[in-house]
Amino acid sequence: MTLFAHGIGGRTDLPLPSWQVAWAAGFAVASAFIIVNMYWERSRLSETASHRLLISSSGKVSRIGSATLRGTGLVVWGVALVSTWSGSRQPSENLGVGLLLIWLWVGIPIASSLFGDVWLELNPFRTIADAARTVSARAQARVVPSVIADTSWPAVVAISVYLWLELAYHDTTNPRSIAVFLTVYSAVMTMGALRWGMAWLRSADGFTVLFGLLATIAPVYRDESGDVRLRMPLSGLRATTARPGLIPFVVVVLGSTTFDGFTRTEVWTELTSSRSGWSETFANSVGLTLVVIAVGSIYLVTIALMARSTGERVADVSTRFCLTLVPIVLAYSIAHYFSLLILEGQRTLAHFSDPFDRGWDLFGTADWTIHWTIVSPATISWVQAVAIATGHVLAVVAAHDIAVATYDRRLAKTSQYPMLAAMVAYTVIGLFLLLGD
Repeated sequence: MTLFAHGIGGRTDLPLPSWQVAWAAGFAVASAFIIVNMYWERSRLSETASHRLLISSSGKVSRIGSATLRGTGLVVWGVALVSTWSGSRQPSENLGVGLLLIWLWVGIPIASSLFGDVWLELNPFRTIADAARTVSARAQARVVPSVIADTSWPAVVAISVYLWLELAYHDTTNPRSIAVFLTVYSAVMTMGALRWGMAWLRSADGFTVLFGLLATIAPVYRDESGDVRLRMPLSGLRATTARPGLIPFVVVVLGSTTFDGFTRTEVWTELTSSRSGWSETFANSVGLTLVVIAVGSIYLVTIALMARSTGERVADVSTRFCLTLVPIVLAYSIAHYFSLLILEGQRTLAHFSDPFDRGWDLFGTADWTIHWTIVSPATISWVQAVAIATGHVLAVVAAHDIAVATYDRRLAKTSQYPMLAAMVAYTVIGLFLLLGD
């Protein structure tokens, strides 16, 4: 049952000691800082934020693709909801549990970082709202209050509830627990979307905000007219404006994956081994909160030191550089959960043949078994190490690009020293939590 809440694979399967891997990754991050300071003298990402047209929004392919994705998202979400209420009570045999904890939480972020904001099309709440607006002139005329349109704070609450369910609640993988979450979440998002449309989802839907952020680093994206274009990876970060609430949103997501890594350590196991039920939930909730605060504190101290060197307000520097943490969010997601997608994700696909535990075999996949040897424990560990190192290197590059666009060359370099120290610390700590004994 705990497989759904954590990645799979050995943390000590590398041919090198974990401390060597962690410090090597930290050295790679520091080396990237030196290289970009030597050769990256002007902003490059902002110049490549818009590039070659791939698919026109007015073309037949775009319209068919959009309709297919919208229909798929609506049907799959509905099947997941019904499955968690009426399907198997065994987490590993319930389609809805796997769809939420594996394919939505792990698969969509990876897809978003490669192919752009795919959730924008799959989002069932948007599909429902758009359909309502198509048939209702009254719905089309509704005005979005600025308090909703200009903030991400509701999404902070929404994603925090999901992360608490995933990482703190003692009965996370119980299908009926998932059913309650999906029902309440669907009701809130649907009602808000019917009232205010996409503006509500961009403000309140934690998944929309998260996947949209990850899509900013993708080489493929949709422009304002709906055309699909190709661009340099990371360049979308330079074309995105941080709204109120976005900084705590990113910190909460980063802190949650850090806490997930911490729960795998012997220290945490010894602290919570005797707890169960709501006592376990309380301990997990406190631990999750403290780790999020710790991660946020590191970021705030880093930003304060940067602001001191540039003579700016902390709030201004924080807003300017907060999106550089997005590559780290993706890196942590891959490092912690990609093995879950590759291995347990196979089981979820098999359950599509019998989503409600009725003995069906709709697609001939009911008898599929997991191919556990598709990736080795050593491969999993290497992917974890490389993902975390790469994510922090990309964060350094993104931060440097913003710095050279904002400050003169000397200040651009010196202002990034605190950010470098934070990135190296995040890298080493993250790898020790994943790979350490």
